[in-house]
Amino acid sequence: MQLAHLHLRDFRNYKQLSLDLPGGVVVLHGPNGSGKTSLLEAICVAASGDSPRARMTEEMVRSEAQHAFVRGEFMTRGRRARLEIGLARTGQRQIKIDGVARRRDGLIGLAPVVLFWAEDIDMVRGEPAGRRRLIDRELSLISRTYAFHLSRYRRALEQRNRLLKFIREGRESSDALEPWDRALARHGATVIVERRRFVSALAPEVLAAHDLLTGTQKSLMIEYCPSVALPDEQRLPLEGKEREAPAEEVASGLLAALGDQRRVDIASGVTGCGPHREDIQLFLGGRSVRVFGSQGEQRSCAVAIRMGLAAVARAMTGEPPLVLLDDVLSELDERHRQGVFAACGEPSGATSFARDCAAARGFPAGGVSDAAQVIITCCDYEDIPAEVRASASSFEVVMGTVGAR
Repeated sequence: MQLAHLHLRDFRNYKQLSLDLPGGVVVLHGPNGSGKTSLLEAICVAASGDSPRARMTEEMVRSEAQHAFVRGEFMTRGRRARLEIGLARTGQRQIKIDGVARRRDGLIGLAPVVLFWAEDIDMVRGEPAGRRRLIDRELSLISRTYAFHLSRYRRALEQRNRLLKFIREGRESSDALEPWDRALARHGATVIVERRRFVSALAPEVLAAHDLLTGTQKSLMIEYCPSVALPDEQRLPLEGKEREAPAEEVASGLLAALGDQRRVDIASGVTGCGPHREDIQLFLGGRSVRVFGSQGEQRSCAVAIRMGLAAVARAMTGEPPLVLLDDVLSELDERHRQGVFAACGEPSGATSFARDCAAARGFPAGGVSDAAQVIITCCDYEDIPAEVRASASSFEVVMGTVGAR
């Protein structure tokens, strides 16, 4: 999958932009604040209907305007798909697919995009909520089932928490929790099962990407940590050998846990167990990356996770995703910069050691994500390895304008 054309009107600092983009590696370079990150954000908006960085729609609308417009034309599954997103300062959004108005869920799986940006390192070294958001967002972009159950779970959780406060104040009976407990268990079970399945698929891809990125074999491992004990399992090391608990069993376990926790929940006014309390932990050489990893190791792990996500998205949708890399090279040395392109599937970017690592572990020579198009931003064009620059397409971004280098 690749982006063939991007059109913007009154988006961030872009009053008007029409940009044709080739396949392969596309480099967007220019000074800080020129609008490089906004271009990647606009691509995400076109593909998913949502922004990975804006909390409110009005943030994306140019200060002098009341509406913004984004159109992306993607080559996907052998056809050209035109995705149009209208954004109003009031918060309203309009989505069209090939000229037909659609709901946002119509975009799920249509144009898979994976974005790495500077804040991803906080996902590695920060609190569990950041890692949950990562998994939730990526799964919701490619799985309608997951997006549905996650939405229903969040809605039930909000209602249950509100009811807990009423019960604590003596305004409701604890019996009123029963239907919300059942809803949380039903939808939460699917969230847990799908998260676990997703992380299980992600683990070997992240390991492969990390080896290609670093040129080493340090065994980056991922461990899924549910907030409640699953049937016959307390913790779930992702080795691909354990029994996968069906959703019905998980729902029963979650319902029982909610009952056991009820008195504590009423006292605190919040639900203390469920998917909203889970974590996904990372280990490098058997040690927690969050606790013991250096900043360089944490950054490499963050990039490897994004490359792994691209590989899983490819497997789940049957379409290599568009890979967007925002300022990923600035704090990496030459070897790791080459490794980024090796993991993306750009053969000219791979060091011989990285290729040897891939061959030794049986990883594909084309990289982990096997991306047909990689769009990367940088301030200094020389940060791009010379072998990659020789075949890449380059555009200079200066204060809301984009021109071919």
